Amino acid sequence: MTTQIGILVVGDEILDGLVLDTNSQWIINQLKALKLQVKEKMTVRDVAQEISRALRWLFSNGCDLVFTTGGLGPTHDDKTLMGVAMAFDLPLQLNDEALEIVTRQYSDLYKRGVIETSEITEARQKMAVLPKGARPLDNRVGGAPGVVLDAEGAQIISLPGVPGELMWIFDNQLLSLLKSRVEGAFAEEVIYLPLRDESTLAPIIDDVMKDVPGVYIKSMVKPYGESGIRLWISASGQSQAEVEERVNRVANLLIKRCEERLPRG
Repeated sequence: MTTQIGILVVGDEILDGLVLDTNSQWIINQLKALKLQVKEKMTVRDVAQEISRALRWLFSNGCDLVFTTGGLGPTHDDKTLMGVAMAFDLPLQLNDEALEIVTRQYSDLYKRGVIETSEITEARQKMAVLPKGARPLDNRVGGAPGVVLDAEGAQIISLPGVPGELMWIFDNQLLSLLKSRVEGAFAEEVIYLPLRDESTLAPIIDDVMKDVPGVYIKSMVKPYGESGIRLWISASGQSQAEVEERVNRVANLLIKRCEERLPRG
């Protein structure tokens, strides 16, 4: 059965025209690489009842996988998880694994001099309060974990609204989960290239994609402090052997052409 996907964008700043919603466009393009298509997209304000109502609408309209973006932070108007809990009549409770993620991240941010204290205040602890039965997704860019909830035969994936955090969680926590939904044959490989400037890689990617059609290549968001560039290569089709051969060929081409451009010692 084909996965029916919905996206729920949460945020007054989107509906007030203060911030452009680029997150949903980015998610849609990542899903296209997995041959997963979005059925419907909605945008609501930071109101728990409206979030809950929109989720119920998406599920009643046939969506069995819904992404939410925004509203996972420490402030009073971050109400996405409250809305998710309300949609399924679930209590909110402190999640130990989520609290470990929040604690680690604020400790790291403090050590790097980004924030003045690593104390887990009530506002920061709020980001570890999840709907009962939900599980956190690691976030090594910001403070708020992503969240996955399976309820009533549907799955809700809640992601932060900060683009860098959303992208890191998607790339590093969700790909393995999502590829299980891909119909037919699917192959992927992540390679590491010792390059610092992503702009030098763009023409190489363009050339390789022309040489080997039907393969998707994208650079992955890297955590703080990581050097080089990681590339995610994926392909889908009917024959497992054929898609694996395409992915391997592209990986080898990328490595070879990048080596040709590296300065020789």
